[in-house]
Amino acid sequence: AVVSTQSTGAFRMFEKNLHDLVRGIRTNKNNESKFIASCIEEIRNEIKTDNMSLKMHGIIKLVYLQMLGYDMSWANFTTIEVMSASKFTYKRVGYLAASQSFHENTDLLMLATNMIRKDLCSVNQYESSLALS
Repeated sequence: AVVSTQSTGAFRMFEKNLHDLVRGIRTNKNNESKFIASCIEEIRNEIKTDNMSLKMHGIIKLVYLQMLGYDMSWANFTTIEVMSASKFTYKRVGYLAASQSFHENTDLLMLATNMIRKDLCSVNQYESSLALS
């Protein structure tokens, strides 16, 4: 977990990473919907921060929840933000989330298309290949 400090002392920015989320879902079979609802609330708080690492980790967890059938369309703008990150690892997560959750009627599709076009023209071969995939 990531720990952040303020003048009032240390507090946890978020409690669960992807591994903890998967383990928690498996151990909370009787209370799965309540557990996932609390995780989604935590993810909402993560993606509201300015920290791109927290946003990326939140998007990773949302991608997993999307595979389980939960809607992640409310985080589409954050997905675009992660796609536009300068770090390749963040950008890769953003592209994965976009390919999984965006469809032809997504409001932000034009932004995603422009991001792909920008990355296709990049001099960085990894960014160009990511945009092609």
